Amino acid sequence: MKGIIKIFFALSALVLPRTGAARIICGPLVGDHMVLQQQTEACLWGWTDRGADATVTLSTSWNKGKQKVKADANGRWEFRVATPEASFVPQTVTVSDSDEKKTLSDVLIGEVWLASGQSNMEMPLHGFAGCPVENSAEHILESVRYKGRLHICTVAFSPHPEEVDTVTAVWNDCTPETARDFCAAGYFFGIRLTEALGCPVGVINSSLGATRVEGWTPRDIVSTYPGENLSSDTYLNSHLVRPAYNVSRELPCVFYNGMIHPIEPYTIRGFLWYQAEANVNDPQWYTDRFVRMVRSWRERWGQGDLPFYYVEICPYDYFWARDKATVALMREAQYRASELLPHMGMVCTNDLVKDYEYWQIHPCMKKEVGERLCLWALGDAYGMKGIDYRYPVYRSMEVEETSRGKQVRLTFDYAEDGFNRNVGIEGFEICGPDSVWHQASAGTSGSQITVRSDEVAEPVAVRYAFKSFQLGNLKANSGLPVIPFRTDKFPK
Repeated sequence: MKGIIKIFFALSALVLPRTGAARIICGPLVGDHMVLQQQTEACLWGWTDRGADATVTLSTSWNKGKQKVKADANGRWEFRVATPEASFVPQTVTVSDSDEKKTLSDVLIGEVWLASGQSNMEMPLHGFAGCPVENSAEHILESVRYKGRLHICTVAFSPHPEEVDTVTAVWNDCTPETARDFCAAGYFFGIRLTEALGCPVGVINSSLGATRVEGWTPRDIVSTYPGENLSSDTYLNSHLVRPAYNVSRELPCVFYNGMIHPIEPYTIRGFLWYQAEANVNDPQWYTDRFVRMVRSWRERWGQGDLPFYYVEICPYDYFWARDKATVALMREAQYRASELLPHMGMVCTNDLVKDYEYWQIHPCMKKEVGERLCLWALGDAYGMKGIDYRYPVYRSMEVEETSRGKQVRLTFDYAEDGFNRNVGIEGFEICGPDSVWHQASAGTSGSQITVRSDEVAEPVAVRYAFKSFQLGNLKANSGLPVIPFRTDKFPK
């Protein structure tokens, strides 16, 4: 604990600048332009002079009453603030002690979501060099429409071998200048959510490219995983390395310690996640480790089963995969996680890649990714009626005899209104007892699909888009694509 307190006072100037005899320091995310989760007991916290006698007073513009709390022996104070219904009217929050008063302005009351993961979540609205976001110039221009409606915050790069209490995280109103560098998927999620709900939205981005799920997981969990080194010099010195690209992105725990743990007190509505490319060689572990990470975040936020919506890895060559079969298995592992915990949903991206993006790990269609994340939130978290947010999912198969020979009939969940096409369906393969896969033709009938091939007289299994790069074109009437699947359990 002493080590953590020293770290806090060394870094506290990064959270909010101190001038003169200022003593009040607000915790990460507690500042100007913040968005507080509506109709909750929102947590505000920070530090003042160490000592049990320090008293901090809080007042808000929507509640003229004052709250007082004594700081603990380490100078930490915390308030639970009853927030009203969402409003676009800017509010103020005032925190003071005996020597200083700090007023936080342009505070909105609305919906707050945390976005995390690796580079496809980190990817800014203006794109990476050589990796554009489709129509980025137009989207950046249109961001002026969301000033005063969407507030955004990026958590600074800050790996650490221990759990720390502070990190730089500054809120901004949405403008072309601030939106262009904010994560694209989070931005598109945010603007669609504020349009649908008619209230302010705050999106917090804490992500970093090439990181593994283990890097965002607490130490007490990762310490049980075989092969994870939590005592190497690289791990122990991770907080000393600058700039960001010099840090090993494969390190366990350090990104959780420095970029998630410090913001856990902040009251939010749910999580967005875009990661798994860095784990593509180990799909056999991913479902369990991903689920453990989600459980740990929910437990540490202490707000129950907070919604957790995440994005399937995109079609890509994945040149670093030991075996290309592991890519399809990773998608399978990702989907499996959604069946193990409540309020978890996966966005399928099988159709969100251009045919020329075979070698583009950062596909350009981030608008659609953000919108599909928003559909999950609206349909599941907010219970909005009429929203299609679930994807057609394979349920069962049967082999049937026809005048042309045997074919396979597949039944799907979440395809009650049928599919988008009956001809030109791409991506299906079929095999017989020899386990040799052949390209197959497919047709639709209500919520069922028939699959056959003249080269397979005795079909035993079917696969759809079960490759590292296979663009499927089969969707539900809603426009949401069929999730890649296999009916077999062959080793590869």
